[in-house]
Amino acid sequence: MSKMIKKPLVRSIKEQRNLGVQSKNCSAVVGNSSLVAPHVKTKQYKEQVKTALGTPKAPLSAKENVLENTIPNIVSTDHKEAVLNVRDNTVSSHKKSALQSAAVVVGGAASKVANKAATAAKNTALKAAAVAPAPVKKLAQRTFSAQIVHTLALFLPLFMGQLAATSMGVVDTVMAGAAGTLELSGVAIGSSIFWPSELFVVGMALAIHPLIANLVGNGQLHKVALRMQIATICTLACASLIGFIIMLVPLVYRMFPAVDQSMVNIGQGYLIAVGLAMPGFALFNVLRAYWEGLGKTGPTLMFGCLALVLNIPLNYIFIFGHLGMPALGGMGCGVATALSIYLTVMGMLFYVKKSPSFASVRIFERYEPMKWAQCWSFLKLALPLGIAGMIETLCFSLVAILLSPFGPVVVASHTIAMNVSGLLAIVPIALSSTASIEVGEAMGTNSWPHARKRALSAVSLAVGFYVIGASVLFFMGEQIASLYSTDEEVLLLAPVLMMYCVVFFFPETLQVMAIGILRGFKDSRTIFLVTIVAYWIVGMPIGYSLGYGYLGDALEGAEGFWLGFIFSLTCASVLLGGRLLYLFIKEKNPDTIARSF
Repeated sequence: MSKMIKKPLVRSIKEQRNLGVQSKNCSAVVGNSSLVAPHVKTKQYKEQVKTALGTPKAPLSAKENVLENTIPNIVSTDHKEAVLNVRDNTVSSHKKSALQSAAVVVGGAASKVANKAATAAKNTALKAAAVAPAPVKKLAQRTFSAQIVHTLALFLPLFMGQLAATSMGVVDTVMAGAAGTLELSGVAIGSSIFWPSELFVVGMALAIHPLIANLVGNGQLHKVALRMQIATICTLACASLIGFIIMLVPLVYRMFPAVDQSMVNIGQGYLIAVGLAMPGFALFNVLRAYWEGLGKTGPTLMFGCLALVLNIPLNYIFIFGHLGMPALGGMGCGVATALSIYLTVMGMLFYVKKSPSFASVRIFERYEPMKWAQCWSFLKLALPLGIAGMIETLCFSLVAILLSPFGPVVVASHTIAMNVSGLLAIVPIALSSTASIEVGEAMGTNSWPHARKRALSAVSLAVGFYVIGASVLFFMGEQIASLYSTDEEVLLLAPVLMMYCVVFFFPETLQVMAIGILRGFKDSRTIFLVTIVAYWIVGMPIGYSLGYGYLGDALEGAEGFWLGFIFSLTCASVLLGGRLLYLFIKEKNPDTIARSF
């Protein structure tokens, strides 16, 4: 009887062993060293095991668990020893095989998991190194007088560089005037279209100031290369389009039969030359904004002077025809400007690439992956600034077109007055850029007290310089006009327009400073909207009505338009000043643009 019972039991164990190796329903659990056959784990089977083995007084051992889960046909306790003996031999062999298999599987899986974990850890470390913010820059605590000195230190190289760059336009005007009144008028028409376009590019580049200054303030210099790449591509694309358009604009003059066509032809030749140079102007201003945003203003002076030094002899060669070149007259001004700007940009690129000053923030070394959303973020900040700058200058330049029917004398006098006022405006413009950099850095650390002190110091300096400039213009207007022309009629009208310039230069100073500070806050939308209202809704209608005699003959001609300038600048300075007061009182940062790229 015992043999009869043992035999089925042993056969059952062997069958179970085969099932443990071959059947998909069998799993090996290494943790508790047990082998489980799920298809036999039924409630009835468990009751049979309990009946056969009895209720243990202590928890079952590992061997007893194996026995209970692998032998379902125990019907008598008399056979327990026989079953256990067979079980010991069978399970020992099975357990060894299972452990070896599990070791191989677990070892391979562990190796894969370890490799994946190492890769993930490496990627996480690289991302952390790329995005982990560096310590926020601790801004220097300065008294107001010390802040004035610091602002001056940043301002002077900017002023001298801007003076040199703007002097290129003055040199063009003076040397074209030396070639004759007709040449001067043609260059004036071309300049009236070129300068708004060029200032559109300048406005876009000025958006770089707060972007880079913010990164300096919050210690994220690793983002400089990407932001500069985005800014350069966007600015170059817009500048190339603008350059193509301005070459076609002189065709508009064909709609004014009263305009001297010889003067128009000179202006068109000038525009073709400078239109081809627009990408060069874009790179010139982008690179300037790059190092100025980093707080390095010395290169601006160096390369501004280089452009001027190149422009003077090139003007002499191409206007008057020397060194084998043809005498191009007014068109020669455009050719000289184009050549000088491209030569200067080549020097700037070499300097940025080789100078140790930019070793930690080198740009244009490799292509940085970027997305369209990042380009759009920059354009949302830069386009309003570019359009605002173009609209403002376009209003002044449009007056030259509207004054064309009054004759070359009126146009030339207006051009001289505009050149002189533009020369004086270099001071607030340079201080405006200084304020933008300083306020942008302060807002990078979210320090309102520093932003307030820096803005106030820049505005104070601008007002002080206005007093000096206005005094020079008021007492030396006639002498200044004689530097531009020897025409007696021009020398009578130009000083009169300079007196209007003295009046409108004060609101112009306040407006330019407010724009610079708002750029530091990246509040380009306000600048754009105020510019449209002040110039196109207030200033131009008043100037046109007075200039063409719709409101009386007393101020007909250039004087009426200059009075319109005064109204537009006053309106802009009041609106922009009110916006600044609101921001400083509420301490509300309007920066909602370009935070994520």
